[in-house]
Amino acid sequence: MTDKIKIAIVGMGNVASTLLKGLEFYKNSTEGLWHPKLGGLSLNDITIVAVYDIDSSKVGEKIRQNIPDYKTDFSDLLIQPGILEDIVSPHISQNGQIKSVSYDEFVNSLKKIKPEFLINLISSGMEKSSEKYANAALEAGCSFFNATSAKTVTEQARKEFHSKGLMMLGDDLMSQFGGTAFHRGMIEFMTIRGIKIQKAYQLDVGGNQDTKNTMVEEIRERKRQIKTESIAIEAPQPFMSTAGTTEYAEQLGDSRVSYYWMEAKGFLNSIVEMDLSLRTNDSSNGCNVILDSIRAAKRALSKNDLAKADIISSYAFKNPPKKMHIRECIKAFEDAFLN
Repeated sequence: MTDKIKIAIVGMGNVASTLLKGLEFYKNSTEGLWHPKLGGLSLNDITIVAVYDIDSSKVGEKIRQNIPDYKTDFSDLLIQPGILEDIVSPHISQNGQIKSVSYDEFVNSLKKIKPEFLINLISSGMEKSSEKYANAALEAGCSFFNATSAKTVTEQARKEFHSKGLMMLGDDLMSQFGGTAFHRGMIEFMTIRGIKIQKAYQLDVGGNQDTKNTMVEEIRERKRQIKTESIAIEAPQPFMSTAGTTEYAEQLGDSRVSYYWMEAKGFLNSIVEMDLSLRTNDSSNGCNVILDSIRAAKRALSKNDLAKADIISSYAFKNPPKKMHIRECIKAFEDAFLN
């Protein structure tokens, strides 16, 4: 019997709620799972030991009060206060009130709970808080998974984690079939079919809190740069490209609509043009990737194979330390962890 993989989550938002529901749903099903078994592990081998947030309307409440329509094994977990190192927009807290603890208090909480992984699911734009969470994970002795666009995975930080036998994975989660993954896949397919991409754009509209945060110009520009660079790797030559979130539309809720336009050339410079839209659910779109990555990391850590962190990050993130073509990173990941 494999010991449970103990994870702690910071950010009790839509993704965390969907993740918790998924762990309950997949006790008796594999429908919709990308990799039901990975590294010899199923989702039944994962357990949640702590959840943190800074919204005072959530802190001190039990999970079941935030997911009232879904009973899970974690329903009685109390949401604990997290770290706040940034100035936050009022909409981050439902009632405008923040409840946080000091860095040392948070580290002590982690040391007491002893998770194997700390999953960072806080809102975009909280750069300093994300960095503090990474430092806290290192100090408490747990591996760190950064789903946000904050740049936490530096060469120095990775060396510090590796020196303690831990992994640091990030940055900026790439959904299973979200805007960036789809865009990269289409460009890669056009390229291997001999079509030369000339120009492209991807414009995203969403209705959740993370999209709302992204409307801050500094955050929007940083995420646009990450997406654009992530997509550009798929073509063998430079091309005009723009990719990023352009608007917040509350009526979309947790859905995201991505609009694509691509212009390319084929035989005798004949024009190939594609114009389409893709609608997905942000929260559910990221969960397969998160749960795959955690199981893969657990397997690699059990073998003390810390170099596998590069493969996991290339598979799971838009801005990993080592960038790979999308088809190559999936193959490398499955070759490493499905056998």
